[in-house]
Amino acid sequence: MRWKHWALALLIFTICSISGSSYSHAAEEPDDVIVKGIFVGSVDVSGMTEEEAKQAVEEYFDRYRNGILNLSFNGSEKEKSFEELGISWDNSQVISEAITLGKSGNILELYKELTQLEKENKVYPIEYSLDAALLSEYLTSEAEERKTEPVEATIKKGSGGFTVTDSATGLTVDVQATQEKILEAVQNEWNGGFLDVEAVVEVVEPKYKAEELRKIRDCLGDYDTPYNPKSADRSQNLINGTGFIDGQVLLPGESLSLYDYLYPCTEANGYKAAIAYADGGYVDSIGGGICQISTTLYNALLEAELNVLTRAPHSMTVSYVKPGFDSAQAAGSKDLSFENSTDYPVYVEAWASGGKLYTAVWGQDDRPANRKVEYYNNILSQVGPGAPILTEDPSLPEGAVVWDQDAYDAIKVELYKQVSIDGKVVETTLLHTDRYKASPAKGRVGTGAPPEPAPEENPDENSDGNSEENQEG
Repeated sequence: MRWKHWALALLIFTICSISGSSYSHAAEEPDDVIVKGIFVGSVDVSGMTEEEAKQAVEEYFDRYRNGILNLSFNGSEKEKSFEELGISWDNSQVISEAITLGKSGNILELYKELTQLEKENKVYPIEYSLDAALLSEYLTSEAEERKTEPVEATIKKGSGGFTVTDSATGLTVDVQATQEKILEAVQNEWNGGFLDVEAVVEVVEPKYKAEELRKIRDCLGDYDTPYNPKSADRSQNLINGTGFIDGQVLLPGESLSLYDYLYPCTEANGYKAAIAYADGGYVDSIGGGICQISTTLYNALLEAELNVLTRAPHSMTVSYVKPGFDSAQAAGSKDLSFENSTDYPVYVEAWASGGKLYTAVWGQDDRPANRKVEYYNNILSQVGPGAPILTEDPSLPEGAVVWDQDAYDAIKVELYKQVSIDGKVVETTLLHTDRYKASPAKGRVGTGAPPEPAPEENPDENSDGNSEENQEG
């Protein structure tokens, strides 16, 4: 056992001798001076005071402040100094740590620190960062300046068919990803001077691609209804309204609401006052007649077999389609909307001219040639309108009658879709049940003075031919 005591005493003596030697070297430096063998980054701060060391590192850090970020944007380059991006030295407290190294603690701690310094230098890394807000602001500004918008393809139907213009992709800078890439490069690759970074650029696809629009070639369904071109204001409403929906393109899954395109019904929006239904009768309304656009398009949609989302009947039947085949428009309550339920883009064609209102839905028709779709209505009940209502009008000659409103039956009707393959009915579907109100004919009977006899006409004089100009058929 005695030999163990001697060995322990010898070990303590040896440590004290070595540490005393190391300590004597440390004691040669004043307390406010950094001992030998300490670096901050690549700056040797041995023998410096705290202020001297800070100044030395700050001077060294100027190489980072004066460094240049060379950012490439899809082939073009832009330089920006890191000082403008708010670069800063973040761990200046290491100078204070360096001052105390090898000068505090118990004898064993001092021994370990000083002997380690004799073996290798102590290097404190320089930690720095960029101002995230300044970097983001810079990148956002550059991204906005350098982005290119995609070019959308367009399609237009003319007398010779469809014309499609080319599309092109655009480019945009992913600011967040580019910022992360710069910060990573600054921490892991950069040692001052120039830093080259390629911005993260994303390709922006156009919504409407030429190759997709060129698939529009088949008429999926069309329909036309007549109107009286002599009713100038109502004709103007039909021409105006069809112009708002003509040429609209829906990609697969997209929907269209006529309300979004036909309204507002104002004179500023090109509409005139014409007859419309209200409270079981006729009224003059700005935009009167646009329900005929909705009805005509509804029937084209039926033929095209697109998914109809919303549709409502009129309060009374209309003259231009059978009961159950109409579709009314009324702000806030009635609207025709539909979805492109095909796998290809569809194109809406609509126009009114010369007494004909025409609509068509174009796309790519993959329906089998031996498949036929038909629609028919089934009237469940029909009740007459009742006796006509005549109101006395002293401005008319006695006994003269002017009818201002037609008579309408009360009708309950169903609309069915029937599908046949090779002439055999394979499917019959009830689409909807509609109810139309009855309304009697309304007119005025004259109570005024009898008309004076008409003067004899000179057979050689020409008639102006305008006696029926304001009548609606």
